Amino acid sequence: MIGEELRAPVLVLTVGTGRAEKLEDTLFTPLKKSVEKGRWGHVVLLPSQETSGFANEFRTRMASQSMSVQPIPKRGGENDADVCFAHFDRVVAGVLESGCSAEDITLDFTRGTKAMSAALVLAGVGRGIPKLRYIDGARGQAGSVVPGTEQIREVRTEVASARRDLELAKRLMRRGNFEAVSTLLHGDVAHDSTLPARLKEEWAALREVAEIYGCWDRFDYDRADSGFSQRVHSTRVPKPFEPTHAMERWVRTLTAKGNRGDYDQTAAHLRRLACDLLASAERRVRDGHLEDAQLRCYRVLELVGQFRLFDRGLDSAALPREDGRVADFQNYLSKKRSQSLQFRISGTASAGRMQVARLLKQLGDSFGSSLLSLGERYAKGRNHGILIHGFEAHAAPKGEAPLRKQIRKLEDLLIEDDDKAKERIQVARSLDFSKV
Repeated sequence: MIGEELRAPVLVLTVGTGRAEKLEDTLFTPLKKSVEKGRWGHVVLLPSQETSGFANEFRTRMASQSMSVQPIPKRGGENDADVCFAHFDRVVAGVLESGCSAEDITLDFTRGTKAMSAALVLAGVGRGIPKLRYIDGARGQAGSVVPGTEQIREVRTEVASARRDLELAKRLMRRGNFEAVSTLLHGDVAHDSTLPARLKEEWAALREVAEIYGCWDRFDYDRADSGFSQRVHSTRVPKPFEPTHAMERWVRTLTAKGNRGDYDQTAAHLRRLACDLLASAERRVRDGHLEDAQLRCYRVLELVGQFRLFDRGLDSAALPREDGRVADFQNYLSKKRSQSLQFRISGTASAGRMQVARLLKQLGDSFGSSLLSLGERYAKGRNHGILIHGFEAHAAPKGEAPLRKQIRKLEDLLIEDDDKAKERIQVARSLDFSKV
């Protein structure tokens, strides 16, 4: 619509009808005052089909001023707010695309129908134009401004735009798009005198917790824990996104990795990780990231075998050849003509998910059979997934239902292992705000 590069600043204003018997006083003179109030690189007139002739005549009169006329394309459209908005929004977009910034544009919505004025304001706020203005003055008997008393008043849109962005950020938070919230609310509004104090505090507080939740969501527990400890806007987080003490304690426990050589400590840490991973898998299903959800489910299944093995004093990544239980298992695999453990020069071997499950069964752990059964049902073919070794999306074609069923089975397994898992999973799920 406006293709050429425009010289800033740009004034965009609606054109009304004026009074037919006094066009000079009620239309052309006020328009001239509007244009002359400021130094403009370009002026865009927005008339209706009915007033486009007046706009073109005014452009001729103001030949020294760079000016263009962009009439509403539909006859009678000046009384349809949707038609007006669609047209004005395209015009404002064209001005922005011509190289002008939002700060370079001023919108004057004084003239024209109420639909035209409302549409121009909405287009300005929607495009982030910070300056709107209108002409006011003493009113005559007909309700119009008395010629000679005109005063130009400016309206700032920063508050409306900030509230719009804050509401959008809240919607993104509900869907777990924490990085998007951090990006949307990246500006430093602390010193912006145009915004109310409470809005600034909510803005900063939501950005703060979004960054913390983003770290938690991508398993960066150390940074999330540090973020909780260093919060400075803790009293202004909009509901329902306020962190609870349970959430803070949970993240802190996830940072306590401990020493892998301490098998009891490591088993306890893996139990906590499994609960957090399970909740993460649910969020990936919610977002339609089914392949990612499948990987998390597989890892939970693997973790269960690992921490059950740690309970018995064995590390699946370093099974010692000299341990009688390991030797018996190696003999068992040989008799079954199954893939045997591959020992390193150090005398230790690593066992994969299925071997761990079979070793647990050999040791009399009832979870061995459960892990083998679940692995056969849900993990078979996992290596064919596009994120592992395969060439096609593995989980996506199956849809959400099988994954949700798999998550329920894993949840039951974790709770069967340790009844504390129920509470842990509940806290881990508190990162999903889509249900509150």
